[in-house]
Amino acid sequence: MADIKKKCSQCNKDFLVVEPEQKFLKKKGLPLPENCPTCRQARRLALRSQRKLIRAQCDQCNKEFVTTLDPSSKQKVYCRECYQDYYNKVDPIITDPLPE
Repeated sequence: MADIKKKCSQCNKDFLVVEPEQKFLKKKGLPLPENCPTCRQARRLALRSQRKLIRAQCDQCNKEFVTTLDPSSKQKVYCRECYQDYYNKVDPIITDPLPE
C-alpha cells in the first residue's frame, strides 16, 4: 500500500495519507480524509470551548486567585482552600450546592 497524495478540500494544499493512516482508517471502516492535517486540527480546536483565565477574589476569604468562571455570571467563587474546606464539612451528595 503506497502513500496517497490528496488535495485539501478546504485550503487546496497537497497532503499525504500515509500507509499506517490508511490501514487504520480501513480497519475502522472510515473514508480517507478530505482535509489536510492542519485543517483537521483547526476544526477540532474550533469545537472546543474557549478557556479564558480570569483573576477573581474568593467570596469567603477575599484571597485573589485565577479561575475560568465568567465574572458576568454573578456566581460566588471560592479559592481552592475554601472550596475544599466546604466539602470537607458538608457531604455534597446529600446537601444543596454551595450557598448563595
